[in-house]
Amino acid sequence: MPVFTSRYPSVPVPKTGIIQTLFEAVEQNKNVDRVCYVDALTGKELTFKHIKDMTYRFGAGLQDICGFQRGDVLAIYAPNAVDYAVPVFGTLVAGGIISPANPLYTKEELAHQLRETKAKIIIAHPMNVETAFEAADIVGLDKTKVFVFGDNVVKGAEPYTKKLLGNRVAEPADFQSPEQARETIAFLCFSSGTTGKSKGVMTTHGNLVSNIFQYSAMEHEALYKKETARILGILPFFHIFGLTVVLHAPLYMQRPVYVLPRFELEQFCATVQNYRITFSCVVPPVLLQLAKSPTVDKYDLSSLDALLSGAAPLDADLAAEAQKRLGNVKIKQAYGLTETTPAACVQAGDHIVPGSSGLLCPSMYAKVVNEDGKELGVGERGELWLKGPNIMKGYLNRPQETAYCIDTEGFFHTGDVAIIDENGHIFIVDRIKELIKYKGFQVAPAELEGILLKHKDVLDCAVIGVYDREQVTEIPRAYIVTKPGVEQNEKTTEIIKKFVAEKVITYKRIQSVVYREQIPKSATGKILRNVLRKEVKEEEEARRASKL
Repeated sequence: MPVFTSRYPSVPVPKTGIIQTLFEAVEQNKNVDRVCYVDALTGKELTFKHIKDMTYRFGAGLQDICGFQRGDVLAIYAPNAVDYAVPVFGTLVAGGIISPANPLYTKEELAHQLRETKAKIIIAHPMNVETAFEAADIVGLDKTKVFVFGDNVVKGAEPYTKKLLGNRVAEPADFQSPEQARETIAFLCFSSGTTGKSKGVMTTHGNLVSNIFQYSAMEHEALYKKETARILGILPFFHIFGLTVVLHAPLYMQRPVYVLPRFELEQFCATVQNYRITFSCVVPPVLLQLAKSPTVDKYDLSSLDALLSGAAPLDADLAAEAQKRLGNVKIKQAYGLTETTPAACVQAGDHIVPGSSGLLCPSMYAKVVNEDGKELGVGERGELWLKGPNIMKGYLNRPQETAYCIDTEGFFHTGDVAIIDENGHIFIVDRIKELIKYKGFQVAPAELEGILLKHKDVLDCAVIGVYDREQVTEIPRAYIVTKPGVEQNEKTTEIIKKFVAEKVITYKRIQSVVYREQIPKSATGKILRNVLRKEVKEEEEARRASKL
């Protein structure tokens, strides 16, 4: 069967880096006084002129004060902020690489990312700077290399605005050729692997610029063309979805982003009402609250044109319920991974088919392949393989894992099972990978199993993702074999949950425990997660039957 191709015209091949692409787009349109980012809580505005000045000074500060060299890594360990773009763009100006980290990471999780990337600088937040210090200590990074957002010294960490924004203005790092720009790493976001700890995804300047071009080609006319377009930034900027689609793309399309540090329903609704927000990227649990919470009725959300859901599958019934509640708002879905920078397919414009993740982005190709490696056709179910200019360079320090998931033809094997219909709409129907996807965040079962096995009462265990209808997401469920004499009761369950919770970030916590006499395993000792998933499916079918 032929390879599936995008129904959109191809986008231009990137010829320069991210800074040159973004900044030249604004300057060519003489929009230097246009507002780029707004703090939705305080109303503080940063225009393009502000961003450019701070960015170039930040780059110079890295070079002059920190001895930052081309190819060095800077880690950002903070929630969304109105000036989050400054260290991001400033690092790129200095020729460096940005590795954004979840601001709620434990010291061990952050240390793992710092160790993998060999980060030279950390920009933390007042709320987590102490953890940043602890992680820095673990990897041997001097505490003078830890700075904070804001204007005040916090626990000895100086604010980057005071320490790194000097008078000198750096010249953006240039590239000798378009090929160099396309091959040079810009970001190291971390994606969980099925074997345990998360791994760095090498996203190049070319990857990110290409994805901006791809996303813009699909959504500019529908969502960004109007002068009144205003984007709400609630997706975390450390996540590739928020990083590309919220932090970068609107700047390229010259539309303002109203930044919130995190999603809280009341703040979300108030921001939409007060600033007449027209568009926001969301995840399914956000749509669940918008569909069901009585809080929504207290606010005027009539300015909203559309909401784009991603990071996790969106149930068609939930989309319909949210659309009914919100009136004329288009509820759209997109699909992608950290490895695809992330947008691979989008329900663009009015091409909304319930349950579909949309159409292939421009310049992308797809295959649907069965277990025997046979390429399948329209309406057939198999693993989705993707190829395009937005596919990552590879996994940091992991050439074997890179070779395993990117074949010799350049197709990335997603691990997701899909069906592509006769009109090109892509439906994600299952997942081959073992990863649990909790509210858009990836959780590796092996990591949690490794922690559980260290508990004195646990003899054996297995972890899988179980869909929770109330939260509209998968949650980590642990199947546990206890040691002889240990009572399998609620008290033991809470002790075990707490044991794990103290060692991982919130979204990795065990939320459900089932006790078993033994864990199903193959002859070679591999956990048979498919057996456990089958049991869960049978439980769900029995539950439904009991309601009939």
